[in-house]
Amino acid sequence: MRTVTQTRMLSTNARESSNGMNEVSRVIRAATENPVSGAANQPALEQALNESVTLYAYINLTSSAELPVKIRLSLDSSRRLIETQWPAVEFPAGSGFFTFSPTSSSTKIMAGTIAPQTGTRPYLFTYVLKDGTELTTPSTGLTAAQRETVAAITVTMTLQGSATDTRSAVTLRNTVGMPNLPVFRTGP
Repeated sequence: MRTVTQTRMLSTNARESSNGMNEVSRVIRAATENPVSGAANQPALEQALNESVTLYAYINLTSSAELPVKIRLSLDSSRRLIETQWPAVEFPAGSGFFTFSPTSSSTKIMAGTIAPQTGTRPYLFTYVLKDGTELTTPSTGLTAAQRETVAAITVTMTLQGSATDTRSAVTLRNTVGMPNLPVFRTGP
């Protein structure tokens, strides 16, 4: 009975981690800079931490108007991977430049319990330069200058039944490029 239960949990974790990785990869691939009137564009990554990333993207468009969204992928207190979105506000009106509402428009669970980083297990998010070098992420996150150089994000998801039950843990790792960034940052 114990083996059957563990096999079911392993299957569930494998399915959930695969679905979560597909969704997270889709969001990261859609990352784009946010144009600013009279200034340099804001980097595609607004914030880059080990267990949270906030980015700008054109994804999940709900109307014919092509408006960007701000998306945060982060862990909640139960270590579930959560996607939070904020809608764009064109400012000034008719300018084609956007700021983002301070109030989120949607929140959804992308994946269940993500194992914490321990020992040699990598963090949920690792930031990669175009030459493949991984940046070391300080606890305060990457600086604006560092965020401008990121060409890809490596996502390492270890899903398990609970924060302490590792018997049915499943790990997926994927390095996701951001093709909407300027060519000089994503290679030839």
